[in-house]
Amino acid sequence: MKTAIIILITLTLLLASCTIDTVDTTEDACSALEEAQKDNCYFEANQCSKISNDLIRDSCVANLAEMKKDIAVCDLIKDDKVKANCVHKVAVATDDQEVCLGIEDQYWGDNCNFKLAINNNENDFCSFVMNIEQQLDCRKEIALATNDALLCEYLGPVEKDGCVYQIAKATLDIELCNNLEQPINRDSCRLKIAKLSEKEEYCDLISFKEIKENCLAHFN
Repeated sequence: MKTAIIILITLTLLLASCTIDTVDTTEDACSALEEAQKDNCYFEANQCSKISNDLIRDSCVANLAEMKKDIAVCDLIKDDKVKANCVHKVAVATDDQEVCLGIEDQYWGDNCNFKLAINNNENDFCSFVMNIEQQLDCRKEIALATNDALLCEYLGPVEKDGCVYQIAKATLDIELCNNLEQPINRDSCRLKIAKLSEKEEYCDLISFKEIKENCLAHFN
């Protein structure tokens, strides 16, 4: 009886050791690969310390920092560009715009502030985007997302008219048509709002004869 128990315990331990050896086969699978394939394998497994290529390793660390939402992990990165991207990733993951302000690299700093501005519909964050074109895109996206026509005022004449027109359509606010630069655009806007809102009286606000006739024809 005692011998049988010993044999049973021995078999149990052997089975347990086999299970432990086969739970994580990533290291063995990756180590059998060559150079770039090996690094990519470790990258996919988030085993950054085993990656030999510095750039791939840094990218792996950036992903880990994002997953852990821990900006301190970014300090392990050697490349300045990748480190800036890492901080950007953590800022977005934690929804913390103040983290963006610590990014010295303009490209990633701008992308960080832009992303959090859009995510939070926060126009003030757009002010920290140094690239003017991207800053205006930031304000336009928030204007359209929040139907805030005042933000369209930041844009150039053509962009502004398009922005206001989109908001006028979305809100059916015919008063916004008055903010368009060109008279014909104002009447086209009124025509659109009249049709969308099914309010014939709006046709009377249209100055251009052809556009007014178009409006009245819609209701007759």
